[in-house]
Amino acid sequence: MPSITGNELKQYFVPGWGISRNILFSHIHFFLGPHASVRPYSYQGREGYLVITPGPPLTEKQIEDLQNLSRQYEQQAAERMVVSRGQPEEDVFINRPIRVQQQRRCPPSYYRRYR
Repeated sequence: MPSITGNELKQYFVPGWGISRNILFSHIHFFLGPHASVRPYSYQGREGYLVITPGPPLTEKQIEDLQNLSRQYEQQAAERMVVSRGQPEEDVFINRPIRVQQQRRCPPSYYRRYR
């Protein structure tokens, strides 16, 4: 296998709108080959992904495929959450806010000291 030097790699910003992190991370090698990598990235205030690859960037069709896979993934994840909470499946809404309990790492007295 030929080695890839830093000079041969190209970096591309891909806006994250409609693309699930899990889907992009698990499918990047399928679309761009074994030497491609991706990480979360912010560019000019927009959240997305930095794709690093020795080859060409993702095509518009590939990005549409990732968006479709992401929609399917998010729908299935929402359905799993609804079923696990015992709610009827017709209540599935992908972007429904879900209350989470956050536990503080420090006792409340710690936070009062810095007010």
